[in-house]
Amino acid sequence: MQQMWTDLDNYIESHLIPDDPILTQTLENTAAHGLPDHLAVAPNQGMLLQMLIQMNHCKRVLELGTFAAYSTMWLARALPEDGYILTIEGREAHAAMGRENIERAQLKPTVELQCGRAADILRGLPEDTEAFDFIFIDADKQSYPEYLELCLALSHPGTILFLDNVIRAGDIIDLDNKKPSIEGIRSMFELMQNHPRLLSSTALQTVGSKGHDGFALAIVK
Repeated sequence: MQQMWTDLDNYIESHLIPDDPILTQTLENTAAHGLPDHLAVAPNQGMLLQMLIQMNHCKRVLELGTFAAYSTMWLARALPEDGYILTIEGREAHAAMGRENIERAQLKPTVELQCGRAADILRGLPEDTEAFDFIFIDADKQSYPEYLELCLALSHPGTILFLDNVIRAGDIIDLDNKKPSIEGIRSMFELMQNHPRLLSSTALQTVGSKGHDGFALAIVK
């Protein structure tokens, strides 16, 4: 099944995802430094992020989990020239790779990369920080409930929240699985259920080159 899922992703990408030298350069440079590509979003998933930003005319984006900045490129290419992205990465080696890829790309929107624990950085932002229009959460899963609340505090009505990797090949419904990452995702679902700050929310399971996983999507009330 995995080979078929991968082949189908390749088929989709060959027909619907245009070649982009910045994205190609980012992948090639990351691979040249020996970092695994499975930590980056798939191209068709990157296009979904881009389309959500375009459909909602977003200008300010928050990303938790930069890795090597491949997803950052997808987010940035959807923004106007005066757009802004704050991307946060917890691992210094990944942040260094992300910075290099961002500098190479010479992106028109402003991209600010901060390295450190995302929760600490978010709590340390100035009180007058302008709310974000789109928030992409793709970091350590055990912290998703904490990230959700912190990001809601940096949102406005209509802000879109996109939380990646929330199905984990079905592990979330295996109650014998007590891994912190799985428990964190379950707590996230419980928190999102009837949350007073969310207008609507859902989650979709996906299969593809990244295996069986999925994402949660919400709109702030």
